[in-house]
Amino acid sequence: MGKTILVVDDEIMITTTLSTLIRMVLKYNVQVYNDPVEALQSEELTHKKVDMIISDFMMPGMNGLEFLKKARDKYPDVVPILLTGYSDKENAIKSINEVGLYYYLEKPWDNNNLIKIIQNGLEKKDLSDSLKLRYMEIQQSHEEIERLYSLLKKDYQQEVDNARNLIISLANVIEAKDKYTDGHTRRVGVISRTLGEKLGLPEEKLQQLEISGTIHDIGKVGVSETILNKPGKLTEEEFDLMKKHAEIGENICKPLNCMQNCLDAIRHHHEKLNGSGYPDGLKGDEISQEARVIAVADIFDALYSKRPYRDKLPLDKVRNIMKEETADGCLDQDIVNSLFELLDLGKITDIFKD
Repeated sequence: MGKTILVVDDEIMITTTLSTLIRMVLKYNVQVYNDPVEALQSEELTHKKVDMIISDFMMPGMNGLEFLKKARDKYPDVVPILLTGYSDKENAIKSINEVGLYYYLEKPWDNNNLIKIIQNGLEKKDLSDSLKLRYMEIQQSHEEIERLYSLLKKDYQQEVDNARNLIISLANVIEAKDKYTDGHTRRVGVISRTLGEKLGLPEEKLQQLEISGTIHDIGKVGVSETILNKPGKLTEEEFDLMKKHAEIGENICKPLNCMQNCLDAIRHHHEKLNGSGYPDGLKGDEISQEARVIAVADIFDALYSKRPYRDKLPLDKVRNIMKEETADGCLDQDIVNSLFELLDLGKITDIFKD
């Protein structure tokens, strides 16, 4: 699209000379006004169809600075150039910032210099317009990204809510089958998350811990109720059957997309650092941090809760047993220490008051 320049001067000879020069050399569209008031009301300025204004300084009724200021109030993006006589130079310089002049030219001007100034001014405007357009595009893209993120976040939250509902249902299945572990799965989930917070784990890991802890025993649905609810000590054969719940739990959750990050902890929450655990006899760093956390939470809750063959143990005795387990290389020392620190703060025992 061709450029449009407004030339405003009360002297017809000036406007004729300038418009002819610009049309011949630059091939731009030029609109001429000999009255600044009329120029302010022009269609070009009103509808922002002008790229540059070249205005004289001394004009009757309204000087060039006043006119350009009003013109820029209507259209801030227009490029203003002021023509001045030598005696008006000082006033023009003082008003540059006020009006936002791009340039001022003293009369008489040099035609080659004038053409160069016009070209540079319009190139600057093109660059500015391009940057503004790019900024608008980036802003629109940013808004679109935020909109899509909001939708994804909503969908993700829905998935999380669905997963939580599924977890609650699964936990209820476990506790309905094993009457002696009422509240155990829920508490292990909460304790695991609390331990994770103490260890400084990110929110994603905390959610994963809470979910894994809550359903760590889901495999018990595949264990006979006779074994689960036996009031006395299990035989070796019965214990072997009980130990299968870790693998069964993994197999139950494996087809569920929302449970993929929980599979390791479900399978390995009975592994011991010294390799004496099950089902895979993992040792040391072979056991994930999530599985180690849930192991500590699981053992603590089992000791501190009432069982069919005993009442819940005093807290001091629970601590001593867990210290022994840690000394024997079964439990993670750092996680057990974190548990003890939380116990000292009352943040674990409070969970049992619900």
